[in-house]
Amino acid sequence: MYYAGIDVGGTTVKLGILNEDWKTVWRREIPTLRGDAEALSRAIAAALFESKLPLRAAGISCAGRVNLVTRRVTASNLRWDSVPFAEHMETALGCPVAIDNDIAGALMGEWKLGACAGEKYVLYMALGTGIGGAFLIDGKPFRGWDNTGGEVGHMVTHTDGLPCVCGGRGCFEQYASAKALEQRAGGTPAKEVFARAEKGDKAMCDVLDDYVHELVIGIAGLLSVFRPQLVVIGGGLSLAGEALLSRIRAQLAARCPCLPKQDKPRIVAASLGNDAGFIGGAMLAMEIR
Repeated sequence: MYYAGIDVGGTTVKLGILNEDWKTVWRREIPTLRGDAEALSRAIAAALFESKLPLRAAGISCAGRVNLVTRRVTASNLRWDSVPFAEHMETALGCPVAIDNDIAGALMGEWKLGACAGEKYVLYMALGTGIGGAFLIDGKPFRGWDNTGGEVGHMVTHTDGLPCVCGGRGCFEQYASAKALEQRAGGTPAKEVFARAEKGDKAMCDVLDDYVHELVIGIAGLLSVFRPQLVVIGGGLSLAGEALLSRIRAQLAARCPCLPKQDKPRIVAASLGNDAGFIGGAMLAMEIR
């Protein structure tokens, strides 16, 4: 039997198919069609059907707020308001479909097969167009009463700061997302910012230092509240590896005196990269009975 994982992001949908041994046997990426959930479900199904593999079930890791009871999704970056996306996918695929938040799915993938396997207290942060977050507390996902817990990108780090797509002001992701880094660098793509900084470009080094300062403000607050043993950095910026992680560790050491040195959490990159979301989705599919 085969299980499909569907990772719906604001820009692309990452697709993967796993076998019963949790091995990825097929993967693909397609553009996200925003605003028309039914059209997107048909496009995803068409791509999955190209694999010609018989699907037992599918699982979706979806951007936005996911109601686990109604399976409806509200996501401003997808232009969805209470959309029954799991039902659309069941119609398009003709098999059972499970759904959860995209960052919760990525954390599940990393917990089962990746960087935080076996850990009990984990903060997972995805640094991309926005900032997503998920927590593992005593070996269990923390969701909050309405399954929206972990929206770290919308905690306020700057009083009356920059306007955010959520309608608020001063949200963390306006200062510490990959998009914020690129804006800080005058439109230079994040990958190029790191490349130029590694070559000693002082302007880009300064940009990175200022960016990491904003990132660490948020991380430090989360560490003080949740006290995880491990912080896993995912999303597109995680591909920078130690060029980013070493800066985070250095600034955390300087700016978190309240945390004893010996008790500071490890900071690591997500090991599944962009596959974490669809792997987590496929894990959801495997739990369907």
